[in-house]
Amino acid sequence: MSEDNFTRLSKPGKGLYKEKGSKFYGFAFPVEDAEAFNAYLSEIKKQHPKARHYCFAYRLSPETDVYRASDDGEPKHSAGTPILRQIQSEALHHSAVVVVRYFGGTKLGVSGLIHAYKEAARSAITNAKKTNFFLSHAYRWTLQYTNYDQALRLIDDFQIQLHNQEMTEEVVLHLKVRKSLCTTFEKQVKKLQLGEVIRA
Repeated sequence: MSEDNFTRLSKPGKGLYKEKGSKFYGFAFPVEDAEAFNAYLSEIKKQHPKARHYCFAYRLSPETDVYRASDDGEPKHSAGTPILRQIQSEALHHSAVVVVRYFGGTKLGVSGLIHAYKEAARSAITNAKKTNFFLSHAYRWTLQYTNYDQALRLIDDFQIQLHNQEMTEEVVLHLKVRKSLCTTFEKQVKKLQLGEVIRA
């Protein structure tokens, strides 16, 4: 795997771990940012209004490696940390796990909680779908119609994601280029005189 190739969850997964009457429901899902995560967490709370705890962890872009973990009232590092470690052990980014606990009446102790939250998170991640992704930069590429076919060939050669195109007096392409290929791509556009590319 190359240095700019990373893994993320692409589709959600669920898991369940039971211990001494307590039930730990795991929810693993892709997430773009903290705001999106908070919206998802609110939805889970609505679906499980009688749960005792909503513990979680998430990890965002590999460029910043922003992450967060919450024990939500459980003993310190007994819930959020083991959840986060499962995300990290799978080398996931832009991924989150929430574990919802229904208390069964019997205390599990710190070691028991660590194991329960770890297993619920692991199960949810296992049942989720994963995919590889690359860090990329967005570009706005303006060119003449006479260069359009050549531009499409370059897009194919670099395996660029073309998101939108505007056909007016000129052609304007909105695309994303893999970060490790950006410099080469810019040089190639300039060398072939295929218009102007600007990072969006």
